[in-house]
Amino acid sequence: MREYVSINGLSVKMREHILKDVFLNVRKGEFVSIVGKSGAGKTTLLNALAGLVKFEGRIRKPEKTTMVFQNYSLFPWMNAEENIAFGLEKQDNEKIAELIEKTGLVGREQYLPKQLSGGQQQRVAIARALASNPDLILLDEPFASLDSYTRMQMQGWLKDIISGNGTTIILVTHDVDEAILLSDRVLLLRDKTLHQEFAVPFTKPRDNEIRYKPMFQRLKKEIIKAL
Repeated sequence: MREYVSINGLSVKMREHILKDVFLNVRKGEFVSIVGKSGAGKTTLLNALAGLVKFEGRIRKPEKTTMVFQNYSLFPWMNAEENIAFGLEKQDNEKIAELIEKTGLVGREQYLPKQLSGGQQQRVAIARALASNPDLILLDEPFASLDSYTRMQMQGWLKDIISGNGTTIILVTHDVDEAILLSDRVLLLRDKTLHQEFAVPFTKPRDNEIRYKPMFQRLKKEIIKAL
């Protein structure tokens, strides 16, 4: 089976190597998380996939690829509805209304970003990414700036909204719980390259309560030990 996303011998150098000889294959519809310590190069890897930095090596990915950043990247002069619609080739009111409902933003369509909470702003950012029906979504620590309670809520929301839609997703995160909860595989980025892969054995959809299961905790401990 041909891989949907393929990274072969990826290297990124800025004075010195940030990434070197990275190889990764991702299947269509798969959710893959990449974990690693701060400064390991996780965001750089996503930026290379998105075409935002120069790199050596080969990358094959779907043409319809979108990225969600940690800092939301919303247009402050546009309301929630306008931000979600931005980038669509033509206005699709039905699609926008569907996303507003799915993201729990009904009644806040006309709110500017500054009038929304951090979690609501990130919902707008993810809804904007979903609006164009991308084949690949790159998520760069999308919930890192949220408090722990809101972050857990957002993880559950993301899990539910993408369930069964067939979109391929690559997430980078510091949160090992988040990686296990959402992913099919967790990959460890260390010493400038991908070192280890952990298969997540739980069937989907997953309930948040799975975090407290002994098997979940054992896998979490194994990943943290390898960091």
